[in-house]
Amino acid sequence: MKTRKFDVIVLGSGVAGGHVATRCHKAGLSVALVESHGFGGTCPLHGCEPKKVMADAAETVERFNNASGSGPVGSAKLDWVELMRFKRTFTDDLPDKIQKHYEKLGIHTFTAAGIFAGPNTIVSGNSRLEASHICIATGSTPRELHIPGSSLLSSSNDFLAMPTLPERIAFIGGGFIAFEMAHIAAAAGAHVTIVHRSQRFLKKFDADLVKRLAEHLEKMGVKFYQNCPPHSIEKDGSALVLKAGEDGSQSFAADAIFNAAGRIPNLADLDLPTGNIDTHKGGVAVNACMQSLSNPSVFAAGDVIAETMPLTPVASVEAEVVAKNIIEGPIHEISKDVTPFALFTYPPLAGVGMLEEEAHEQGLGFDVIHGDSAGWSEYQRIGQQCAGFKLLVDKETRQLLGAHVLGDAAEETINLFALAMRKKVDVDELRSMLWAYPSFGYAIKYMFR
Repeated sequence: MKTRKFDVIVLGSGVAGGHVATRCHKAGLSVALVESHGFGGTCPLHGCEPKKVMADAAETVERFNNASGSGPVGSAKLDWVELMRFKRTFTDDLPDKIQKHYEKLGIHTFTAAGIFAGPNTIVSGNSRLEASHICIATGSTPRELHIPGSSLLSSSNDFLAMPTLPERIAFIGGGFIAFEMAHIAAAAGAHVTIVHRSQRFLKKFDADLVKRLAEHLEKMGVKFYQNCPPHSIEKDGSALVLKAGEDGSQSFAADAIFNAAGRIPNLADLDLPTGNIDTHKGGVAVNACMQSLSNPSVFAAGDVIAETMPLTPVASVEAEVVAKNIIEGPIHEISKDVTPFALFTYPPLAGVGMLEEEAHEQGLGFDVIHGDSAGWSEYQRIGQQCAGFKLLVDKETRQLLGAHVLGDAAEETINLFALAMRKKVDVDELRSMLWAYPSFGYAIKYMFR
């Protein structure tokens, strides 16, 4: 086996890995980029981007139908086959384009899975690669459910590639994946069930707004079951049956059942012990420089770190820190910045900062400003009846501790609140700012009335 030497080896070509590879190459370092699951990674191929294409189509249908009685006539529906065709225009030729882009830059690409063969060595197919620095950016993978019949389960990747829409769909889980895909399927006309092992759905989001969203989805036909851990999957003719509950006494029949129980760092096939790489809570154990605690030649970024927020913007920031530390030496530390996040159902739900219960647990003095915003003209104009907000305001500084928004443009409004928190703008200044009108940005003023 021929040995090829590089300055940097990057495992994974997603948002994090691609950024590290590009930055290091532009700094004059020789780079090997190893990717065995399609260049571009999860986000553009099987995650954020194709999901948003489908979610936007579902939103378009709902917004049209919500406008009944305000001028538009008729009704809209989703054509699943056409939606899949349109979605593929964003994804099908992307891996080849991205790989060719890296090769044109002068980055060496390898398509066989990368496995550690030593602290500074990776084997990819018939190639043995050595480097002074290695970056692990292989992302995440669905959490396996160790229950009888689990091989009958489908994944989120399968959902995003379904050629036809099953009549009955069940999702195991109560997080981002379950809610976003359940919404798309319900908007397309499927009978949808969400079966969750515990009481609380969407734990990162405000519980009151989650309840409001769940009630809205119920009106769309989505059925929710809580405290129902999955027990087994069985085949019943052409259908599948999910047995749930501690004793498997509850049964849910469906034509397709999706494992939406979350994702974990994608590290199982890398042989980390051979690379002298320690893990923590299932992810690569790193210091503030994103450097392995046990092997200083190795860095990591993105979802391979268990305690990081599994979000594309976070992976991008971590990747920049890794790139700087490889190029200049390990002197740059990751900053714990304010991080907004959003759930792309319709309406969307978004949050930033603390939850109300977290602020109470820390013994902070704060005011809670909350309300139902469905009566505001911004929402009445578009027929949106599911909208609300909750703001946590520090009693002393009058700055936001947390902000949570449900309704159209929530993902944009939350960016404004995140900016205010990052720049320590107090709520009195927020209230007095001039905003374009009428707009959802201007509606921030209403929250403080």
